[in-house]
Amino acid sequence: MKRIGIGALIIVFASIFFLRLNFMTFKERVEVGDIVQITARVDAGRGQIEKINGKYPKKNLFFTVDKVEDGHKVILGEVQKIKISKWGATYYLNSEEVIENENFFKVFFRNRVNKMTEEYSIDLLLFLKAILLGEGYLLADDLKEMFRYTGAAHILVISGLHIGVIVSGVTYMLLKLNIPKRERYILALGILTLYVLGIGRSPSVFRAYIMGSIYLLSNIFYEKASTKKSFFIAFILSLIIYPTWIYTISFWMSYIAVFSIVFIYEKIPKIKKFKKDFVNKILNAVVLSLTIQLCMTPIFYLFFKNLPLFSFLSNIILIPIASLVVITSFIALFLSNFYLEFLIMPVLNLSYIFLIEVVTILNQIPYLTLEL
Repeated sequence: MKRIGIGALIIVFASIFFLRLNFMTFKERVEVGDIVQITARVDAGRGQIEKINGKYPKKNLFFTVDKVEDGHKVILGEVQKIKISKWGATYYLNSEEVIENENFFKVFFRNRVNKMTEEYSIDLLLFLKAILLGEGYLLADDLKEMFRYTGAAHILVISGLHIGVIVSGVTYMLLKLNIPKRERYILALGILTLYVLGIGRSPSVFRAYIMGSIYLLSNIFYEKASTKKSFFIAFILSLIIYPTWIYTISFWMSYIAVFSIVFIYEKIPKIKKFKKDFVNKILNAVVLSLTIQLCMTPIFYLFFKNLPLFSFLSNIILIPIASLVVITSFIALFLSNFYLEFLIMPVLNLSYIFLIEVVTILNQIPYLTLEL
């Protein structure tokens, strides 16, 4: 009976998935001269397309458009030119009609980030928009290429690290304010939800949000959370709500990375034979990084035509630095609400500069990633 029940659930899930996939996927071929309607965030005349003609694209689609102010828009325009690159297709549009489609929370967070970086470089602003608002498309291609070569492209997207920082930071502050446990986690869930509503949808954000929410709900209702179960729940909900994500590289990279941690690394015996604990931690971190890399290798080969060889070692260096950048970024974002971001911004700026310098140096090392 149990097998029949599981089989029935799989059939129901598959049916819902394929129905939604069929009706929500944009399948038309776009050519120069076509009139299209896109939904997207415009930043300095460019951005990534979220919807085209009311449906979700299979692949990454970008656009550039003239004389359209920054903001989340619905744009009706004629395709003037199409450029294809390894990152996706870019449509050059001549806008005919523009409708405002702003998200209040997104505007709020963007204003905070703009305010934080008023006295700092545009490079820092764009980097913070990538790691705090999920707007990685704003970064220069050469910078994204350096992070990819060093195996650290995941740093540029919002993931479990960011969600973990929010949950840990909020619950810690509420603990210091003597807020009872249940109320702490309810408030943390509310703040996390507002943040996710602000930064928008992406496979890694949605996965991390679902898994983080299940953890918070388990504490609210005094139940034990199962990481494996929350992983499968996030996977199923992702494909039911956003079925076109099955076509995206970011979806598979996000879930394969977490799968390698939860289902493979957790079964590998941990290194404990050295007397100095920090040596054991470093070696276990190397094993973790290598495990993720091995599981991700097919994705890199199929989609990027390269093989990561020693990039797992660079992650041992970059992840602690990137973690410092992410943590100080969220602290600055929080303090900006009280006009106190100046207390932490110098540290954030220096840590960002240091991260970029280290990435630049590592990028000079041959064979971190083998281009095929």
